[in-house]
Parts: sequence; C-alpha cells; structure tokens
Amino acid sequence: MTVWALETRGLTKVFNGEKAVDDCSLQVAQGSVFGLIGPNGAGKTTLIKMLMGVHLPTAGNGQMLGKEIPDTTGEVRQEIGYVADTQQMYPHFKVEEILQFCSMVYRNWDRQRCQALLKGFELPQGKLVRSLSKGMKTQLGLIIALSVRPRLLILDEPAGGLDPVLRHHFMQLIMQETAREGTTVFFSTHNLYDLERAAEQVAVIMKGKILFSKPLDQLKSSSRKIQAVFPKGMPEEARNIPGVLRIEEQGRIYSFITGSDFEGVWERVQGFNPVYLEVMDLDLEDVFINVMAKEGYTHEGLFLE
Repeated sequence: MTVWALETRGLTKVFNGEKAVDDCSLQVAQGSVFGLIGPNGAGKTTLIKMLMGVHLPTAGNGQMLGKEIPDTTGEVRQEIGYVADTQQMYPHFKVEEILQFCSMVYRNWDRQRCQALLKGFELPQGKLVRSLSKGMKTQLGLIIALSVRPRLLILDEPAGGLDPVLRHHFMQLIMQETAREGTTVFFSTHNLYDLERAAEQVAVIMKGKILFSKPLDQLKSSSRKIQAVFPKGMPEEARNIPGVLRIEEQGRIYSFITGSDFEGVWERVQGFNPVYLEVMDLDLEDVFINVMAKEGYTHEGLFLE
C-alpha cells in the first residue's frame, strides 16, 4: 500500500475573484521525488505557499506527513525543509547568526551537516544576509532546509539564480537526500533539464489547473518518432494514419510522431514500402508538447528556458 507524504484534494486559492490555483489534487509517495512543472505565473508558488501555510486555501484540503493542510500547530514544520522562490531572511543578520537562530528553532538541527554544507558551498559565515547574491541566498536556504533533517523537502524553483556548476551541485544534493535519507522531495520548476535529472513523478500545472500527473518514465515512453524515406515521396494515404499525432517533413525525410499506438503506426508505415525506416526517441520537450496536445493544450513554447 502506497504511503502518501503529501496529498491535496481540490485545493483552490482565489485572489480578487481570480483563481490562482484551481481544484488541485495531487498525491506524492513517501520517499519519491515529485516534480511540478509549469511556466511562470502558472500557480506553482501559490500552491506551495498553501502547503506551507503562508496562504490559506479558499477551498479544498489535504495532508502533509499525516497533518492537515494548513497545520495550525506548526508541528509539521519541524519535519519539513523549505526553500522558497525568494528567500526572506533577516537582512541585518550574518550568515552564522541566521544558522544559530535556526539551530534553536528546529529540534532536529544537525550542526555537523550544516558545517559540511557550508564548506561544500563555500558560503562565507561572516557575511550579512542583505549583501548575499540571489544564488548565495538560495544556497543558504538549502543549507537550512537540509540541516533540519527533513522527512519532506519542498523546493520552489530551487536552482534559480545559480550558475551551471552550482546548479549541478544543488540538484545532486537533492537526489542524494532522497537516496541516502529516504526524504520525500517535492519541487517546482520550469526547467525540463532539472526535471529529467531528478523527478520520478511529474505534474503539469497551467493557469492554476493540474493538467496531468504521471510517472516520468511513462511520459517518455508515451511518444515515439518514426522516420521514413519513400521512393516517390510520402503517399497521400500516409497522412491519415490513425495514432499519428503529427508529421514533420525535412527534405525527403518524413517523421511520424506517435502516441500510445506505436506498433500500429509502425506497421502502417512499413506497408508503404519505405526505402529507409528508423525509430527515434523524442527529447523531453517534444514529449511534453505531445502529451499536452493529447490533453487538449497546444502551446508549444512554455517549457523553454
């Protein structure tokens, strides 16, 4: 039986008559890495702020680590590491003072781990928070989140503001946290590369609504590309093969993008006696475009960063 570390049922948030999050229902398995993807303004941050109790839901409910959303006791926060999209910390504190303060707030604070993370990120302890760059504040946020020994790690656009080397290090830490500690990770992003590297389950949010939630492997296997060259050009009948999502043409090469009925399309294309035939995997961007098209959404430029 699957144990849910996080579950929402119809969570909705309305601002000034507009739904920022609309009837959101998600299930995040304990010990998994769950990626929430969508463009800026899709509702990712609003959803996470409802989970963390920053915003109260207009409607709906849910649970995190067995506690109701929102948890009015604050008890669940002792077991959750949270890195916001924008770090709000005491600007006149030094890094070492912020960490000292957190060590008194969180009962499971791990000083040894905190020092190891500080050394790994090379974050200067004597520097004022107000003088840190956005990337350095993100690093500090992650150090705090991991030092509480969380059962659940919630990250809102976690790698924002980091250079490529630190971004790689950051995502490695997240994956290690799950592998070594069994921590559940829920992170939002609009970056497909981060998603492909880390997530096991993926949900797409658009205009406040969850379009779908599926295992990443299932998404990647849901679409294939068949490339073919025909001796006298593509037969007209080939344009209407059932199960073909779209056809791309480049010179004499025709690419048939398939959905779930790959075998049926393969047999039909073979029946036209092509002189060249090959199956190719799609990159994750194309997979998302195809899956979202099947869900009735056709905007093709949303996940480019």
